[in-house]
Amino acid sequence: MSTRFRRPGPKVGFVLPLVVVAGALLGACGDGAAPPDYTADELEAAKAELRDHARLRTFEAGKLFGEAWVARAPDDAELRGLYAYQLVGWGMAREVREQADAILAEDPENAWGTYAKAYAHLLDGESNLAVETVRKAWETSPQPEFAFLYLRALAPVDFDAARELLESFDEETRAWPEVMRMKALIESQARYTLDDPTWADTTRATLQQFIDRFPNHVIGYTRLANEAYNARRMDEWTTLMETALELAPGSGDVRSQHWRGLWQSELLPAEERQAAVEASMAAYREASPETVEGLQTMASMYRQMEDEERAAELEARIVETDPGGYHAMLVYLEETRRASRKQQEMWQAHGADSPEYRAELPVVRDAAYRYLERPLYSNRFHGGVYLDLYSALEEMDPIPGEELAEAIRGLAKYERLNPYFTFGQAPLSMIDHTPYALEAIDIVREGMPVMLERLNESRDRFDTEGEFDQLLRGYLTGIYDVIGWAHFKAGRVEDGRHTLERALAISEGSRNVRYHLGQVYEQLAAEAEEEGAGDTEAATEWLDKAEDSYIAGFGASRGENPNEAALEALYESRNGSREGIEEYLATLDERDRNRRRERILESRVEAAGTYEPFTLARLDGELIDSTDLEGKIAVLHFWGTWCGPCIVEMPEYQKFDERYRDDAEVAVLSISNDRTNDVIEDYLAENDFDFTVLVDDDYVTRAGVSAWPTTWFVDREGYIQFVKIGTALKLDEEFSWRVEALREETTSSP
Repeated sequence: MSTRFRRPGPKVGFVLPLVVVAGALLGACGDGAAPPDYTADELEAAKAELRDHARLRTFEAGKLFGEAWVARAPDDAELRGLYAYQLVGWGMAREVREQADAILAEDPENAWGTYAKAYAHLLDGESNLAVETVRKAWETSPQPEFAFLYLRALAPVDFDAARELLESFDEETRAWPEVMRMKALIESQARYTLDDPTWADTTRATLQQFIDRFPNHVIGYTRLANEAYNARRMDEWTTLMETALELAPGSGDVRSQHWRGLWQSELLPAEERQAAVEASMAAYREASPETVEGLQTMASMYRQMEDEERAAELEARIVETDPGGYHAMLVYLEETRRASRKQQEMWQAHGADSPEYRAELPVVRDAAYRYLERPLYSNRFHGGVYLDLYSALEEMDPIPGEELAEAIRGLAKYERLNPYFTFGQAPLSMIDHTPYALEAIDIVREGMPVMLERLNESRDRFDTEGEFDQLLRGYLTGIYDVIGWAHFKAGRVEDGRHTLERALAISEGSRNVRYHLGQVYEQLAAEAEEEGAGDTEAATEWLDKAEDSYIAGFGASRGENPNEAALEALYESRNGSREGIEEYLATLDERDRNRRRERILESRVEAAGTYEPFTLARLDGELIDSTDLEGKIAVLHFWGTWCGPCIVEMPEYQKFDERYRDDAEVAVLSISNDRTNDVIEDYLAENDFDFTVLVDDDYVTRAGVSAWPTTWFVDREGYIQFVKIGTALKLDEEFSWRVEALREETTSSP
């Protein structure tokens, strides 16, 4: 395979051949078919041109070029398969499937047809089907394109199998650019899947080798540029992007990466960024034919730059050009997403009870209905839209029960990205707010295979089987909780009690199960009172069980806890007033506090290890070296303004930082994963926060941090003794327990 460098002209591949109506101009062949208006050499050259478009990611021109050639040579399966890949670049699953069907109708075993069909599965989110389908193509006819897709489809499904497949290829196959490209992607994935940051260096080495061998393949430059950008090596990023743009000035993929880098980085002063992006857009328009794909790419960038007027102009042209097409669907979807983002902004700024937030709920609902009522290209995004619709309806007061039920049915039919929400939280809402409690049971049971499959996919993320077993128990508890609560709400009290008690036997730590059981026990107490003259002793026993259940669930997790309100109501009912309730609850608070402290101190890392050293800059530019922490207890808190859970606990984190700010024995540092200092500084100023922030220089990758927020508690010798992933119930208090435990440990040692 040639690796000779070829510099394309400014409009790569956009010289469309004329489609000649062969039957009219050239007469008929002896078998009644019109003769082709091309030679065999021209056909091979067209296939080479399509591969060039794939190499340069100029899918805008590639689609048009392939469309014209498929009209001329509709019986050539390889040509259709190569054209299908151009459509993949546009995300057009339906058209890719049409190409596959056209090939397979003539020859059901054709490898190119199977290849195109596998891509259709991949675009539709059918990952396992994509793997099985492309495997057949590869085994039938080893081709570079088939090897690439086989690895691409397999890696997210079974990472180990993808690595084994890669290793099984012979030397010649591993030297194909398509395979080498996937090798780099698999190595990049290994950073996170294997929790080993050293794979970042391996990835960069492979990408550099790719560029050296294939200097006319644009993907090597863009992937390596992405690595440079994440590490904030902007001089390197600039050089790589300039080469990529020189190779493929008409590629929307390359251009959008360039625009984002110009806009989001500190490469240019803020006031110069939009002009630089628009200059690059003008060059893109000069080098590429105008397509709805290109218009969509530019509109998305204008949205990012908050230039709503320009974005709307481009989106209107997309809808006018192809109102039922894939890109028009993306325009309609953006409307729903804007409404959802505005709702989230109002929640963060004003809270869930504010009139500003509540005014956005019908806006989100109406946007979702408009989307679902349109003649859409596909149902690909229905799940997310139904999720937005459900979330808005559930927050309304009063909740529209029938609308909510329909939204949950839509979720159950289409939403698979969040199965534990779709088949867990949403059915609970159906039970509580609609008359369809028993239907909720059907939804949960139908969703169990989906939930368990997703759970199994995450198995390799756990260090021990015990950790995985704990998670499995939690999900099974949630399933039984929904089923038991549904039985109870449908009037089947005993069925509900037995199912909820089974849920509790699997996992005792669920606040929902504790609350639901308490409600069941209160109902059984009421029924005991009503029977005959009233069984006071039995009623008292049931109420005692209800009280115990609420107490066990009291303080179990962050946020509003239904057990607390239920316990207060039960106390008032049993005592005839609220007198003495504060003393009663204070006793429970202290008991819960002691339990939490015990659990936290027992969560010490079993085999403590040191952490990756760092030298990171503060926002003011001062460098902080990890060696400065020697001899101190250190708290390293990883967060980002983009991380919703991080933002929720930041006021508590500020209090914790202030607690130890003047303590010479303790160092509290936060490491932000945000892309620019401006974002961090604006956030701190808006919220009047002044805790120390270090700017991540790809340290999270080197250190293997993959979840936010994550907090390390490091002893004086530099060993991580506690790790907290996710938000804390009471951050200031619980973080302090860990710090003081490490301090006491050092003080008491000989």
